[in-house]
Amino acid sequence: MIEVVDGIAFNKMLFAGASMLSNDFERINALNVFPVPDGDTGTNMKMTIEGGVNAVNSLEENNLAVYLKALSRALVLNARGNSGVILSQFFKGLSLGCECEAVDAKGFAELMISGYKRAYAVVSNPTEGTILTVMREAAENTYNKISDISNINQYLEVFLEEAKVSLDNTPNLLPILKKANVIDSGGAGFILIVEGMLKYCNGDKIIYTKAKTESKNMILGTTFNADSILTYGYCTEFILQLQNSKVDPKTFDVDIINSYLANVGNSIVSFKDEDIIKVHVHTFDPGQVLTHCRKYGEYLSVKIENMNVSHTEGEALNMNTDVEEKEFKKCATVVVCNGSGLAKAFKEMGVDQVISGGQTMNTSTKDFIQAFEKINAENILVYPNNSNIIMAAQQAKEAYTKANIHVIPTKTIAEGYSAVSMLYDCDDINELIEAQKDAYSNVSTLEITYAIRNAKIDGIDVKKGDYICLYNGQLIAASKKRLDALKNAFKAIEDFADKQVLTILCGNDVDVAEATEVTKYAKALNNFIESYVVSGNQDIYSYII
Repeated sequence: MIEVVDGIAFNKMLFAGASMLSNDFERINALNVFPVPDGDTGTNMKMTIEGGVNAVNSLEENNLAVYLKALSRALVLNARGNSGVILSQFFKGLSLGCECEAVDAKGFAELMISGYKRAYAVVSNPTEGTILTVMREAAENTYNKISDISNINQYLEVFLEEAKVSLDNTPNLLPILKKANVIDSGGAGFILIVEGMLKYCNGDKIIYTKAKTESKNMILGTTFNADSILTYGYCTEFILQLQNSKVDPKTFDVDIINSYLANVGNSIVSFKDEDIIKVHVHTFDPGQVLTHCRKYGEYLSVKIENMNVSHTEGEALNMNTDVEEKEFKKCATVVVCNGSGLAKAFKEMGVDQVISGGQTMNTSTKDFIQAFEKINAENILVYPNNSNIIMAAQQAKEAYTKANIHVIPTKTIAEGYSAVSMLYDCDDINELIEAQKDAYSNVSTLEITYAIRNAKIDGIDVKKGDYICLYNGQLIAASKKRLDALKNAFKAIEDFADKQVLTILCGNDVDVAEATEVTKYAKALNNFIESYVVSGNQDIYSYII
């Protein structure tokens, strides 16, 4: 039995929780309202918690307050998707509520209360029947029973029971879950983490099975050998804990470090969070960087990678893009999209930075900050183009201070495409933002993909493998043949005859002949509509219209 939890114990508990989620994240992905192949809640939560745990795993900090502070910062940086952001803020709440070296069961219960309150606070319109509800009900109901709980094991057992009851009730709170006959995926992922923490406390071993998603971090078949020349340098990342004995952490200016790094490297991303400095830099002499920055503090974590090695050469090829001084702009843009054709289209429309991401590959807070660092502008407009990425963009906005960040809350690629098309030179940034909102608010989005399971939604029978059409997030058509599904979808759109412009973004699996057939059919239903076909090359969705 574990009576009290300090920093080291919590680290081991959380590693077990992360392992449980990593082993079963694909099941969480499958808990999708619609039977589409883009479920990514499990992936987002997995990458968020793994990023945080890996960043502090070598910390070996007994003081729970110090450990939670470092952990919450790492989680915030690695947060992906709405579920990942909420998870990171839950642990941020634990950190804000902790001021001691260790806690007993009651103290632990109080931290969990602080955690869910923080998670609720960062969501503008909290929805019940989600991970938030599971966090809240489990924390509150367990705290009400704290007089009968004497150790951490018992606390987690009761918490887990309450969390499962809450999760089973989520379909009764959120009609869309009930309609799809699924429970909330975020809540299910959160429960896996708690289960892992309890298993550690009970002495149960968890065999951690590394998923395929991690293979990109492995060094396989590197072309760097004894005769190679280092041409790209090292990708160097570290978290620096400022020390009172060396500087005044409260007044220390991160630009002191940035000025030095500018002389010895590039692709610099750095910012300060209270008394912690997070740094990313490309340099040929990481030892020199580490020696210099140690003047100000001590390292909590360090990662150095040879960018000539094959698994990072893709990043290395972009290393020199930041060497030249960046042109200052009144207003710059950052767009998230998936597909080389879409990226090219956005670039041709004048977008400054395109971040590769979207469904199944949600952009993290850190990804946004790194994109901001590549721009020299007074204002930066950000287009997430996915409802599951908006919170990460907002979190990046709060963390970045070198420019005015404006998150344009586009929820689909179609909305982002329309908004970016309204870019124009303007002295009043607010006027420009309003013009763009007018543009994308009048856009309807039709997405065509395939079903990964049988389902019946809104009276439509869907069989695994069918092509399905989602119109503004609602299932409106399904068929074994893609063209038939698309035609049925056009007919199901009541005001299709009133539409003026049809922009068809074609995915990887669409050929010219089929796209031409789509435009012909649209013209037959609405002779006045203007049609534009763009080769988007996106995955998962054959068409985004």
